Amino acid sequence: MALTPLVQATGLGKELGGRWLFRGVTFELGAGDVLLLIGPNGSGKSTLLKVVSGLVAPTLGSVTRPDLNRVGFTALDQSLYSALTPTEHLELAAQLRGVEPEADMWLRRMQLLPQARQATGTLSTGQRARLKLALALQARPDLLLMDEPSAALDDAGRALWQEALQEHRQAGATIIATNDKEDHRFGTCAITLGEPK
Repeated sequence: MALTPLVQATGLGKELGGRWLFRGVTFELGAGDVLLLIGPNGSGKSTLLKVVSGLVAPTLGSVTRPDLNRVGFTALDQSLYSALTPTEHLELAAQLRGVEPEADMWLRRMQLLPQARQATGTLSTGQRARLKLALALQARPDLLLMDEPSAALDDAGRALWQEALQEHRQAGATIIATNDKEDHRFGTCAITLGEPK
């Protein structure tokens, strides 16, 4: 008996401003799969992630995925509360999702424990990227959506991200990510987006 896919997209398309960002995107993903979305700027990679997450409605097609409480999301343009500390971010997110915050553990893993009580607005871009990763992973999601997760990270941060990705994949998480070429070796499958015909 075939297993039901964790994520299934059928004929997804998104039109914006009279232009199709993508059309006819279809895929099925199960536990441990890592789908890479590849393409130039403006090809719709970030929008496709938002469609899969449910943040943006598709113009065409449909998508099924786990309940939102079982989805983690991280993106370069993701907003953080500048006045809150990293600890407060993790505590708030945990309260909203009904999970244990384990703030010190996640901050230690992301090498942010020294900044635990520092206003997030004072953190570097790379430190904020690590906090976003901790927030995405905190609920140990079944589906992890990552928009350019390593773009703002230095070598140490990139190593932390790669370690976390492998750990969650081995635990059965499904991952969809937009990546640069250096990270393509982590994918089990890929979709290339470009100018629709």
